[in-house]
Amino acid sequence: MKNKLLLNSLTLILGWTICFAQQGLDFNSHTISDNLKLNANAVIRQNNTVITVEDYDKVEVIKDRVVTVFNKAGNDAVDAIESYDSSTKIKKIEAIVYDANGEKIDRFKSSDFKDVSSVGSGTLYSDNRVKYLDYTPRDFPYTIHFKSVVVLNSTAFLPVWMPLENYFTSTELSSFKVINKSDTEIKYKESNLEDYSITKNDFLDYTASNLSAIDYQSYSPNFSTYGPLVKIALKRFKMQGVDGNNNEWSDFGKWMNNKLLSDVGVLPDGVKLEIKELTRNAKTEKEKAKIVYEFMQDRSRYISVQVGIGGWKPIKAAEIHDLAYGDCKGLSNYTKALLNEVGITSHHAVIYGGNNIRDIDRDFSSTQGNHMILYIPQLDDEENVWLECTSKINPFGYIAGFTDDRDALVISENGGEILHTTVYETEENTQESNAAIQILKDGSALAKIEMVTKGYQYSFRDHLEKYSKKDLIKKYKSYWSHLNGLSITDASAMNDKDKIQVIENANVMVSRYGSKTGDLLLIQPVFFNRNESEPTRYRNRQYDLEIDRGYIDIDTYEIELENGLIVEALPEPVEIDSKFGIYKLSIIDEGDGKLKVSRYLRINKGSFEKEDYDAYREFRATLVKHDKSKAVLKIN
Repeated sequence: MKNKLLLNSLTLILGWTICFAQQGLDFNSHTISDNLKLNANAVIRQNNTVITVEDYDKVEVIKDRVVTVFNKAGNDAVDAIESYDSSTKIKKIEAIVYDANGEKIDRFKSSDFKDVSSVGSGTLYSDNRVKYLDYTPRDFPYTIHFKSVVVLNSTAFLPVWMPLENYFTSTELSSFKVINKSDTEIKYKESNLEDYSITKNDFLDYTASNLSAIDYQSYSPNFSTYGPLVKIALKRFKMQGVDGNNNEWSDFGKWMNNKLLSDVGVLPDGVKLEIKELTRNAKTEKEKAKIVYEFMQDRSRYISVQVGIGGWKPIKAAEIHDLAYGDCKGLSNYTKALLNEVGITSHHAVIYGGNNIRDIDRDFSSTQGNHMILYIPQLDDEENVWLECTSKINPFGYIAGFTDDRDALVISENGGEILHTTVYETEENTQESNAAIQILKDGSALAKIEMVTKGYQYSFRDHLEKYSKKDLIKKYKSYWSHLNGLSITDASAMNDKDKIQVIENANVMVSRYGSKTGDLLLIQPVFFNRNESEPTRYRNRQYDLEIDRGYIDIDTYEIELENGLIVEALPEPVEIDSKFGIYKLSIIDEGDGKLKVSRYLRINKGSFEKEDYDAYREFRATLVKHDKSKAVLKIN
């Protein structure tokens, strides 16, 4: 037995030594080639990952990572962190720090790493704890050599390979190798490898070298759509003691339904009676579902609760009811249970939540997503209703801004199915402003404005009703900061959840609206809603242009001139129609000292070639110019 233990120890040490041999490693930051320094806050000098699948319920991950950091913005690239819980063991973790010349200045053992609870706000799953290196550099540049060995007994979550990890981070060398010692089949998906300097050495064995840093460019598609990526998953896996199958989305969804969701929907008898009584007089299914949704919103609040199988199994509906709080999956499951009691069918839906649109990969079934919502196939004649159950203010069926227009995994007893969430079309995403404005001879102005916001734009303003008048006035002062000498005498915001619109009203005074030149007064007729800045100029546009959501702004201003002010000159009418949108502006002298300003702006949703970016920038620059155009008044 002693000899066997000695042999195992020597094998482990030898394997570690081979994997992490430092021969040839250069920690001197001065030797990094100039092309890797360009646009880089950090350089991945070496990032070698070896994944060994021992069995469907045991995977070892070995990492050997060397990162040189040039400035504070590059500190996140160090990524010296590992997660662990009852089914994930960190066998070894350490780091060595080198100065700019490659001289060792610090060493960190496992006990030196911070060990903290891991809490993910609104996430679908989160490991219980993490160990991470909390290092404050004395100077830049510095280099960290990080090494770890982790054993996973929950094999539903396997590392991906992203040899180009993020914007402003270059890669000198990165390798990714998967060794399968089991009889479990490994699924994989390669994306965008052909566009980069990447060699495929063998099956699931890759090497990337000399990948220059990507400079972030606005209006670019999601990084994951063009960055190199390899994803892997086991067709048979284990998640904290529960076996799972993952040939395709259908059986992955069946596994989730049968193993994670089938036993968590029972409610206490009291709430069953209560919800049935509340909905007893509802005349339609939609009315009934809305009552249920608002009942959940009124009595529950969101809080991150990371318990259950890998964080994927919701807390039981009865517990959510008793606690009156839950996370995204818990509140979605609670709402589903309530709907079930009143005869309405709904399904859990796993999704990537966030302002930027990101899809569940419909071509690669695996544990994806960071959020859960609820899907109702049909209510009366309306199909495909989605509910965001973590919001206390969302109107029924409204999901714009966080989970709209993306693929989600819908789970039912029939399995998993990828469905697309609600798309808020350009015509729906409106903001209409109507204002009455008085211009005085001293250059000051008084104005009253009403703004009505709908569709996707509603998500920017739905919270304003909760603001105090003081905070609302502060908000508007920032919003209309282009008005010199602005003071706001009154302000209100009303959220009409039935019509899904926000109605805002404000009374303002502007002491320095016009500028005097002799007996002339120069004003800018586009009073409130202006384009103030144009998109960034890029000498070398590298990526396509993406406008992920379209919208329409309609502004009508009635301007009354004080007696003694006469129109001397007005801007010419403008009408621009391009593939990016439409802009119209007219300032009409209606006589009797009255002007009417009509402004219409439509920005189209769409994907465009990178060669179109300069034309788009010119289009937006033109809007800025015309929004700032001046009218000339004469002072008598």
